[in-house]
Amino acid sequence: MSVDAEKTILALPEVESCKIIYRDGELDQIYVSAKIPTQHPGERLQFIKSLVRSIVGALALEHGWNVDYRKVKIVDSLEFPAPEKPKNGEPRIRIVAAYLRYAPQPEVRVELAFRESMYTGQAPYDASDLPGAATAAFIDAFHKLNLGEVTPIFTREIPGCLAHGDLVITKLRYKYGGSSTDLLGVAESHQDLILCTVRACLDALNRRVALCWLGNSCPAEPDRIITE
Repeated sequence: MSVDAEKTILALPEVESCKIIYRDGELDQIYVSAKIPTQHPGERLQFIKSLVRSIVGALALEHGWNVDYRKVKIVDSLEFPAPEKPKNGEPRIRIVAAYLRYAPQPEVRVELAFRESMYTGQAPYDASDLPGAATAAFIDAFHKLNLGEVTPIFTREIPGCLAHGDLVITKLRYKYGGSSTDLLGVAESHQDLILCTVRACLDALNRRVALCWLGNSCPAEPDRIITE
């Protein structure tokens, strides 16, 4: 049924691709990549609101679905803004490597750098879910930084179209200091699916307003973690 619903959404004007995500058998999120025909902030917002209403209405009319509009996420043709250049002295997480190692047994490895130190994570290779394995390897490496706890909610691929290549969308739950936040990250794949997934994970974490680094002396003002 989700395939038919996706076809209904794809028939709407300006929609490039879409993916319906389920969690525990229930509809969790609907991701739609659309070509927004304006750069004006106010007009873009109105277009997105109108498209969400169209999606909710089409699903109700064609399939009898009662969809909460908040579950519809519009991804704008994936024209990602250039990341802000970090200020001198700001800590940053960098991707050193993300790859598949075959010996002694197939596994996904992710290497991160932070404050002049290297952190390596690994996860068993799963040919049926390579993004999931890459996410697990990233989380294994991230936890070694002692910057908080990350739990995967989902990692999904969205097929490419004329406007963009294949996408990876990941949703992570970040816990730190007794509170938790759900974070969403998106990255466009350029043939390297493992690296793309790791970039999506960092994109999700970078949406957090501030991450504290843990150590013997935590500053009064938490450092912002810049990812790349």
